[in-house]
Amino acid sequence: MEEYQCFLHPSLDLNEILVKMIFMTTEFDWFMITMPVFALVVWVIVMIGSMEKQPKFLDGATADTVFKCIFFGLFVLGVIVSLVYMLLRFWELLGNY
Repeated sequence: MEEYQCFLHPSLDLNEILVKMIFMTTEFDWFMITMPVFALVVWVIVMIGSMEKQPKFLDGATADTVFKCIFFGLFVLGVIVSLVYMLLRFWELLGNY
């Protein structure tokens, strides 16, 4: 019975583990990369927001322009990446039809 432990405990089956690893999506990888970055950005926002006096460099017109460019740039980049993946999935569906 020792040689058939993989049937009793699927987590011990190396082939099963490798097949799962191949078919895993990269969404979890993206989450693991972006979540700490998001947490650091939120931390910086909270730390700056909790200051008694706002730093002088945040009052300038250039800081306002830079923040707007970064915000809209990331938004546009997200839209473009989403559009590319949407078109790729559509093309894949047409190929499988």
